Parts: sequence; structure tokens; C-alpha cells
Amino acid sequence: MAESRRAEAAGPDPSIFRFTTADYAPADRLEAWREVYGKTLCKQDIEPMSRDRLDANVMFRRLPGLATMRGDLFQALYRRKPCQVESDRLFLTIGLAGSFEVEQLGRDALVRVGDGFVGTGAEPLVSQVSAGCRSLTLSMPARTIAPMVPGLDAMFGRSIPAASPPLRMLARYVGFLEESGELAIPQLQPTVVKHVHDLVVLALGASRDAAVVARLGGGRAARLREIKADIEQAIGRDEISIDRLSARHRLPVRYIQRLFEVDGVTFTEFVLARRLAWVHRMLTDRRFADLPISAIASEAGFSSQPYFNRSFRGRYGVSPSELRAGEGASGS
Repeated sequence: MAESRRAEAAGPDPSIFRFTTADYAPADRLEAWREVYGKTLCKQDIEPMSRDRLDANVMFRRLPGLATMRGDLFQALYRRKPCQVESDRLFLTIGLAGSFEVEQLGRDALVRVGDGFVGTGAEPLVSQVSAGCRSLTLSMPARTIAPMVPGLDAMFGRSIPAASPPLRMLARYVGFLEESGELAIPQLQPTVVKHVHDLVVLALGASRDAAVVARLGGGRAARLREIKADIEQAIGRDEISIDRLSARHRLPVRYIQRLFEVDGVTFTEFVLARRLAWVHRMLTDRRFADLPISAIASEAGFSSQPYFNRSFRGRYGVSPSELRAGEGASGS
């Protein structure tokens, strides 16, 4: 039964597997969860602490050099026995809701929202999950991380506090990748996996030389994504300036400029392109058909109407009024 449901859940992307107990009758949910999550995904025995609410769902993705799992677990005791240990993989689990307690290698860790737990697949563990627990787990070969993190073995079974900036950046970066769909693009996977590895190295405490390399890789990519997201959110709402972004992200202005230049575009060019795209969406949305074009342009941050008109035609091949009239347009 579980095998047939699992095949259906894989969907068109073979790297993704989704599972939810909601697909099963209440009487079958524990058996299905034990079979799919316990035996197939995580190699753990599962003993629920209450049989009233056996609601759980996970999304599991396997990429070259990285596996991710995001999901909601029901309140239970999850135990990996010595006979279930089979791989020397490093995993980092970040709490998103609720909490869980883990014991591994004789060390105990309480993981709350935002905290991270560092574990190894090569040793048994016991985890007690609270009700309403949600988490993100990243798993990768330990051999890819160990050379850059002195004393990695000593970190297994321990937690990383939520206040850790690299840990917060890692969680946000993986969230960006999932939302944008970039994890599903084969050509991008080697790059994004390398960036995730870099951020894991920083979160675990890299050696000095490895930290520099990691910051220039995953750290830089994650910062650029955060800055771009801030720009997108500010269009139509707040003023956009590199000085304000510099203060908000506590980065030098020149460093931000360099981030964009390495990405193949200047800061000014990126902001202009996103403002024009925002106006394009407004002009093609019937809900704003009565709003003057000049008002839309002003709201997007254009103070000069002639400059706006020239820029818009140069980007889309038509004037703003022609686009609104439906006389042709290219994509945004």
C-alpha cells in the first residue's frame, strides 16, 4: 500500500518525493508513516506518544551531494538503532516550529525554533518530537565538509543557537531556492549545492581559510539573494537606495556593488529592470486599468516621465500606453 502511494507521490520531478498521512485512513496512518518515513527515508523506528493526531507530511529532495527534507512530524519518539545505521552522512536539522530533543553520542540537545542540530548518520540516535513540530533537514556526505571544519566529530549531537547569523542565512537561502524552483533545474544544481555546502561550513565553524572561501561562495550568493528580495519588496512601497540597503544589511556600499557586478549586472541596472517589470505587471493587470500611467511610474520610483518612457520602450519595445492598449509587448 505504502509503495503504491509513494510512486504516485513522486510526481513529474524524480528528485522530489512528497508524502502525507492525510492520504490514508486514520487507522492506516501510523503503518504508512513507519513504512515510508521510518524505514525508507530516515531508517528509524517510530513510537507515537499519542494516537489521537497522527498528522504528518514531508517533502524530500535528493540532489547530487545534497538531500533536503522539509516537513511536519507528529508527536513521537524516533529511534535509530545500531542495526539501522548505514551511512556516514552529516545532517543539519533546523527547527521551524515546535521543538524536539535529540540524544546522540551521549550528548543531549534541545532544539527550538531557529536552532539547528548537527548529527551523523553513522551513529544511533533518539529524538523526541513535540506536537506541531516542523523542521528542515539538510543531509550531505560528511567527507565533503570535514576538511573545512576542524573537529567536526566533536559537533555531532550538539545544537547551534538560533542567533547564529550563518545558520539563519542558510535557512533563508534554502527557502529562496525552494520558492524559486532553482533546485529543480539540473544545470543549476551543482552551483546551488556548492553554495549550501559553503553555508553549512560557515554555520559549523569553518577554519579561517575555509571560511573565506565559503563566504565568497554560498555566503555571497545568499547575501545577494536577500538584497534582491529586499529590492523587490520595496518597489511600490519604499524608497530604494544603495545607502539604505548598506545600512540594513550592514555591508559596505562597494561590497553590494561588487555582488551585483559579479552577477553580471550593476546595482542600478538591476533596480531599473525590476521597477520596469513592476510597472509592466501593473499595466497588464485589469484591476489597475483606471490608474494613470504617470501615477504607476511615480509609485515605482520614476521621477522623470521622459526617462521612464524611454526606458520602458527600450526594455519592452512598446510605449507604456501601447502596452496598456494591447498593441503588443514582450515578456517581463
